Amino acid sequence: MRLVLALEASSRTYAIAVGAGERPLAQHVIRRDDGAFVDLGELVAGALAAGEVTFGDIDTIAVDVGPGDVLSTRAAVAYANGLAFSLGVKIFAITSLELMASAAKQTHRGPLLCLARGMGGNTYAGLFLNGEIAEMRHGPPSSIVPVIAAGLETICVAGTSKDDVADLLPGVTVQDTRITNADVAVLYQAARTAMVADSKRLVPAASPVNEGSWIFHQPAANRHPHR
Repeated sequence: MRLVLALEASSRTYAIAVGAGERPLAQHVIRRDDGAFVDLGELVAGALAAGEVTFGDIDTIAVDVGPGDVLSTRAAVAYANGLAFSLGVKIFAITSLELMASAAKQTHRGPLLCLARGMGGNTYAGLFLNGEIAEMRHGPPSSIVPVIAAGLETICVAGTSKDDVADLLPGVTVQDTRITNADVAVLYQAARTAMVADSKRLVPAASPVNEGSWIFHQPAANRHPHR
C-alpha cells in the first residue's frame, strides 16, 4: 500500500489526510486554538486509526512548508522530518502558494496571483501562468504586487480578496477565486501525483520557507518564462 500522509498547518488549522486512493481514507481538521487539540502526533495517530492503517503503512509524507503561520508550519515540517527519518520514507514538500494555485486552476483560467501575509506588513506573492510558477516575491505589497503583475490585463487572486489588491493594479481586471488558504485535500492529491509523475519532488527532508528562501529572490531575468 502506497499510503500518503498529508500535513497542512500554514492556515488557521492543523489538517491531516491519509490514504492511498483517489479519496483519503481519513481526514481530520482542527483549529490551532481549539482546546481539544493536544499535539500533531495525536492528530496523526487518530487519522491513521480512523483509516484503519498504521505508521508502517506510510510510503510518503506530504507537508505544506508555508508561507503561513510560522510556528505551526515549523511544527508540521519538524514533525514530518522526524517521522520520515524514523520510517525511512521521503517527503513531498510544497508551498502554500502552489497549493492555492493548484486549487484555483481547476475553475479559473489565466494568470493567477497567490498571496500570503508575512511579518511586518510584508507579503509573500506568487504569480502562476498556465499552472506553472512564473515568479515569487516577498516584500511590501505596494512594491511587489505591481511588479509581479506588470503587463497583465487580467489576473485572478487567491489568499486574499480582489479588493485588497485592486488599488495596487490600476487598469488590471482583478477577479476573486475565493480561495483563502491551502487545502489538505489538494496537498494529498498533489503528493499522489508526484509519487507517480514527478518523483524528483520527493526529498529526504523539508525546510519551511521564509523571506530568505531562494524562491523569493530569483533574478529579474528569470521572470515570466511563459508569458
